[in-house]
Amino acid sequence: MPSMSSKDFFATWKHSLSADFQQDNVPAESSNWVTETTKIPTNGDPKVIALSDDKSLLAAGIGHQVYVYDVPTLKLIRTLQGHVGHTTSRLDFQPGGRKIAASSERRSGKLESFVRILDLDEPVEHAQYLDEATEAAVSAASSVLLHHWSKEDLQGIDLQTGIAEILATGHVAVEERNGRLFRGRFPSFDSCPFSHDGRTLLFCPDRNDIVVLDVDTLKQRFHLTGHTDGIMWAETSPDDTIIATSSWDRTVRLWSIDSGEPIRVLEGATGQSWGGAFSPDGALVAAGSGDQHVRIWRVETGELLHKLGGFTQWIRSLSFSPDNAHLAAGAAGGTLRVFDVQSGECEQNWQVDTSTSQFVRSFVEISGVQYTYRGDLFFTSSEGRVFGYRAADNVKWESGEMARYVKFRVSKDGTMLVGALRDGAGVGIWKID
Repeated sequence: MPSMSSKDFFATWKHSLSADFQQDNVPAESSNWVTETTKIPTNGDPKVIALSDDKSLLAAGIGHQVYVYDVPTLKLIRTLQGHVGHTTSRLDFQPGGRKIAASSERRSGKLESFVRILDLDEPVEHAQYLDEATEAAVSAASSVLLHHWSKEDLQGIDLQTGIAEILATGHVAVEERNGRLFRGRFPSFDSCPFSHDGRTLLFCPDRNDIVVLDVDTLKQRFHLTGHTDGIMWAETSPDDTIIATSSWDRTVRLWSIDSGEPIRVLEGATGQSWGGAFSPDGALVAAGSGDQHVRIWRVETGELLHKLGGFTQWIRSLSFSPDNAHLAAGAAGGTLRVFDVQSGECEQNWQVDTSTSQFVRSFVEISGVQYTYRGDLFFTSSEGRVFGYRAADNVKWESGEMARYVKFRVSKDGTMLVGALRDGAGVGIWKID
């Protein structure tokens, strides 16, 4: 059976559609309602970006460091130190606050994941002490070694990196021991780790559990156990009273955020359960499954409202419209479908043309599905393009190719889109009219 790497596939594959947005059989028109206005130059290729609620700050994870930029001036205003040997894998601004939730990964025989909260109000000198210690240690070591080695011998040894790695390992141990760094990961697939009021943080200390953390005290409030396989998605309800978790054990579980007690288990999926979403009014919760269906349940009763099909593979990205009337779902195989929540009928079917290559179904997935506050729909495809649709005017938009696998962000008010550009070109900023 023929095989191909994703890198080779995207190097030659050309994006095309077999189904596009339309209303009453009138095709959506391309329009410039989203326009690139400027870009922020960065110190390398970001692996992850985040945008503050007020659009004033942008954070970019590059290597083990987090760079914070002032969006109006495009200036770098802060560098938050990570741990040498780590790669920043996730960033989220605290809603209405001055903190950033960050996750990082490192390999030391096996993959290790860590979660921490970065404080933008921390004095700069506190964040720089490891660099200062590294420089002091290198200077002291060099002075001693020059009594025994020549300058040429010393120049052949990278003391800087070696000492930095030793101090970074020690820093991880100290931070973890003092409760400022936690082993674990954030839930995936469009999960928001912060509660809407910014007071609570959710993370997975292992595959099957969730820790509910108080953001101000960094103390664990609850440890949610009950899932029997990996948790893929977790989020608080819009009113921050319920936590929902979606797991490979084929269930979605609801928990009380006040007590940590389980409320109910939502069943029905016959495949692994992946990404999920609450409706804006908190009355419904939806989850996509590996059984090629999306299910919508009533939160209050656990009643299964709809089982939505039309997909050929798993569905891992979901978003309700701000008026609670529609649910958009992105799936592997290049499928995006928009459903009427009341009737369960599919109103939009957007489909990448799978006839162009036998590998499309394997490599092309629709992710980052999100409705804005104003009702615009945005999502991305695996090759890096971002797509938009404004149903009110039946107009569409697509970007050029951006950095693959770096999640784009849309501002809370729905007027700005930011995305990492390719080949070290920085972060692009688009205005949404």
